[in-house]
Amino acid sequence: MDKVTEKYINYCRLYLGDDIATTDEKIDEAVNQFAWMFENQNVNKEEVKKHLLTLYTLPVAPYKTLLDTNNPGSGWLSANSYSRQDKIAWKFWNRYLTYLREKEKYQPGVIHQLDRLTNEILDNLYDPTLEGYEISKKGLVVGQVQSGKTSNFTGLVCKAVDSGFNVIIVFAGILDDLRTQTQSRLEKCFLGFTTKDIEKINESKIGVGLIDPSPIAHAFTTIVSDFKEATVNALGTNFQTNEPILFVVKKNGRILENMRKWLSKRDCNGKSVLFIDDEADNASVNTSKDKTKASTINKKIRSILNLFKRNAYVGYTATPYANIFIDRENQEDLFPRHFIVNLPTPAAYLSPEKVFGLDSEDEQPLPIVNIIKDYKEFVPDKHKKDEIDTLEYANIPESLKYAIRCFIIACAIRNARGQGKKHNSMLIHLSRFQIWQNIIKDLIERCFKFYKNEILSDDADMFAQLKLDFEKGFICKEGNKTLEYKSFVQTTEDVINSDYKVLKNGVTPVSWDEVKKYLYRVVEKIEIKALNGASTDVLAYDDHQEDGYYVIAVGGDKLSRGLTLDGLTISYFLRASKMYDTLMQMGRWFGYRPGYVDVCRLFVSEEINNWFKAITIANNELREEFDYLWESKGSPQQYALKVRTSPGLLITSPLKMFSTKDVQISWASTLVETYSLVRSKEAIRHNYDLTSKFIKNLGQRHLNDGADDPRGFLWTDVPVNAICDYIGSFSIADTSRIKLDLEKMVDYIKTCNSEYGELNSWRVLVRNNKEKMSGAHTTDSGQSEYYFNAPNIPRGICTNRTRVNIPDQDDNVYNLRNYHLISGPNDEFIDFYILGEENLYLKGAIAETRDIKKRQHKENPNVKEWDKDYPSPVLVRQKYRPADKPFLIIYPLNPEKANIYRDGILKEGVEQYKANELPFIAFAIVFPNSQNSRGFKYKVNEVKELIESELNFENENDNEYADE
Repeated sequence: MDKVTEKYINYCRLYLGDDIATTDEKIDEAVNQFAWMFENQNVNKEEVKKHLLTLYTLPVAPYKTLLDTNNPGSGWLSANSYSRQDKIAWKFWNRYLTYLREKEKYQPGVIHQLDRLTNEILDNLYDPTLEGYEISKKGLVVGQVQSGKTSNFTGLVCKAVDSGFNVIIVFAGILDDLRTQTQSRLEKCFLGFTTKDIEKINESKIGVGLIDPSPIAHAFTTIVSDFKEATVNALGTNFQTNEPILFVVKKNGRILENMRKWLSKRDCNGKSVLFIDDEADNASVNTSKDKTKASTINKKIRSILNLFKRNAYVGYTATPYANIFIDRENQEDLFPRHFIVNLPTPAAYLSPEKVFGLDSEDEQPLPIVNIIKDYKEFVPDKHKKDEIDTLEYANIPESLKYAIRCFIIACAIRNARGQGKKHNSMLIHLSRFQIWQNIIKDLIERCFKFYKNEILSDDADMFAQLKLDFEKGFICKEGNKTLEYKSFVQTTEDVINSDYKVLKNGVTPVSWDEVKKYLYRVVEKIEIKALNGASTDVLAYDDHQEDGYYVIAVGGDKLSRGLTLDGLTISYFLRASKMYDTLMQMGRWFGYRPGYVDVCRLFVSEEINNWFKAITIANNELREEFDYLWESKGSPQQYALKVRTSPGLLITSPLKMFSTKDVQISWASTLVETYSLVRSKEAIRHNYDLTSKFIKNLGQRHLNDGADDPRGFLWTDVPVNAICDYIGSFSIADTSRIKLDLEKMVDYIKTCNSEYGELNSWRVLVRNNKEKMSGAHTTDSGQSEYYFNAPNIPRGICTNRTRVNIPDQDDNVYNLRNYHLISGPNDEFIDFYILGEENLYLKGAIAETRDIKKRQHKENPNVKEWDKDYPSPVLVRQKYRPADKPFLIIYPLNPEKANIYRDGILKEGVEQYKANELPFIAFAIVFPNSQNSRGFKYKVNEVKELIESELNFENENDNEYADE
């Protein structure tokens, strides 16, 4: 966009403000208001309007907050209709707002949301101007990885100092790089000056300081130095100043102890302090096996907090599991007892749901995941630190060479789209060992230099290969297996044709000739860096703000948590921790990719791909529980209990609960779906015979006036033992056992039944697809008939569930599209409909759902009112479905839909199926709520092997960093 057009748009934005309800007419009014200023400057008014429409129509989902009923000090800002708010000058906030609007080009809806959010968090802290009393507040803000949490807490910092907080302490991860990155951002967006040269601070205005230099705050740490008394003395500011003070420190035991000692010699009682804990689940949580003691970092943070009689602690994280496992009874610990805020996933954010195909009912995953299988001769799965014999140039896998070429092409495409001065990054994460990383860096550099020299010398074969990669894709062979990776041309077309309206903005096709002319410039700019404690390499984004920084970053821990890789396009990722929080934090590829999401590529092993899918599904289920608690005004403690008992977190909870011998899980109020099946004839036959026998033993089915309901065949009052036998013997793919442990589910059912008298009268439905229900998936016209070897059920029509479209997934697995089985929300209520129980169980639920949404819409226009003819399924499970009436739904699936295609035709060499053959069998269970809130107990030693592998994973880590 040229400068003149940008100026025109900025004038219009100032005229329109940040009103999220701006109309088309109002935008026209703004465009016409300033048209006379640009009459002779060749500005396209339609382009200006189009850009404004994009800005002002971006959908912004609401954030959601759980509050504790015992919340001292809260409500101070909102009291008397925010009369206190009108008395605050908001100097820091207003200039930050201007910076976001004019420099960062934030959409009005995002700014409006940030304004509301920071007000609400501030309102739930305390009035910092009141003295003479003690108060300690603790809260947590949960957002997605790389989704803008830093901009959120920067807004909170600005408002906090405006309202009277005079000390801000930011705990910024455990590594120097992340601390430096956070210090740099806060200097740009809060302080308004850089501390690179202490002697020239007054002359070094940056960011917000160039907008308005009058708000004054002081830095007690710098870009080059964490907290040191010598640094504080050199900065020359007295701690007792009335102006706000900022510390940005990493979570390091010695640093924190030095800070504690220094603060303990000062008068902290007159200060109101706000602690921001970035990556709050990392290092801050007490991991001591002895419940009476605190681990080092946790102890230091708590001791610094306690130096201030008036303190507020707000943690920020994308993975809150560790924080939820903090001891809630210990008032001194960091459990977020007063509030938890859940930030929505922005529409423009490249989320795990979009990457792995879980975003909605109708959308396939973005075509950017490439499964890799040719790496084991280069980096074996369980390699040891000193066993580096495989790290030879000849062993570099073809998929990695291709990934490097993809990065070169991606940079060239972005140049062709006018994004050449933006940063471009590639992530290569193959080993946790520094010695491996540094050798790999040298090999990558050698490989890249070969490509660079061939391009600069106009080698015909090199350009032919790059053109093939761009236009046709790449075929990678591993033994007798062939992996096909899509071309850039095809991926761009797929993204443009996708339903991701916001995400694909700015994505336009480019030709090979356009790409080719930028290849020379691109390879001259690309640098290779190793980022670990044994390397002196650094990322130089700040030094290339005007021309863009192009880097291939090879690393481990530094790239695993918190550190942002700007303009990340290509990721080649092998390290496979099995802990949810660790693995999700490693997902640096999630984030904002405006105008270049189609050139992004994620190269991962199939194991990591499956783990990420399981994590994302579990996260979505917990988000659904959070939403219900938000709607019913639940508390952080209630959410903590739900997280602690989530069956989707079996693989993380033991490590977070060192002090307990038992872990508890519960399926109360959940919908369980078998979304991953085995694609073998033996597995099909096993589940078919099992289901036939099960149905045969159910006896007479329910009929209405002698007729079946077209939606399915129903049995009532089915005994719990029959259900447990059926579920316990059912066959699912091993990949789904990551989060769906049928054996433990059976134990949970038996516990609820024997100890609480629940789940004793099951309803069983075999789904029949003769009549499509409201809210159902759109399915193909092709039908497949099913029958069972049971005299008490007639023939029916299978449900169509397409296999998810991820290239080169395991041919032996039938992963359902969107990883959902049920046809739509109404499936959960079919038993109520058939038995005529709508008035008994659904009428009140619909009314309550509409009342809840109406109230929320009134409070926040971003929340849509409920216009559906069915209630919230979560609400029904939580409140309306009786505890003794769980619902098992069996889905015979059209076998033809499990077929595997390559380039639109059936793949050869694998088992394929036809309609009307034996159906695949899947099932869903609708669990009602339970008095058994703590669920079923199992011993930690049941997952001993997993725990030990994770502890070894960290204990063998050779990543050591300088302790300042």
